[in-house]
Amino acid sequence: MAKIDKSIFDTGPFIHLNEVDQFKLLALFKEINIPNEVADELGHIRPNVQKMKNVLIKSLEPKNKDYTKYILEQYDIQLGEAAAISLAKQQKIGLFFTDDLGARETGTLFGLEVHGTLAIVTRSLRESSITKKDAITIISRLYDDSSLFLSRDLRDWAIKEIEKF
Repeated sequence: MAKIDKSIFDTGPFIHLNEVDQFKLLALFKEINIPNEVADELGHIRPNVQKMKNVLIKSLEPKNKDYTKYILEQYDIQLGEAAAISLAKQQKIGLFFTDDLGARETGTLFGLEVHGTLAIVTRSLRESSITKKDAITIISRLYDDSSLFLSRDLRDWAIKEIEKF
């Protein structure tokens, strides 16, 4: 399995994968970097995230804290998302995982390659760490049982793409 080398996450993918008992999919990543601000947002799942050997919690340098403030003032996103984008720039990591539309748009404006929880599921399928049946079940559970905003059309499209794989 070809693991993804380095990435930046905000809170969303952790929360959504936890809600459907699929933290195991995060084994797809060699290194997941999150700023302290995201770690603080994880609430009751923070201990589970901290146990993961591939998750690194990092502090923003002072200039990047200022950059975070700038992002917050200019774009309609939350602190964790802005801090994650700042950390991506600080660490020179171009891959950002978020499920928030505003953060996706802002990350793209800042030159990041942006993906969400659905991409983690489909990449896990491509890397053969889950089966088609597993992937369809996970997508369905994300739609039915998680707080991820996923339209019926997007769910149906994702399932059709998985079936074609």
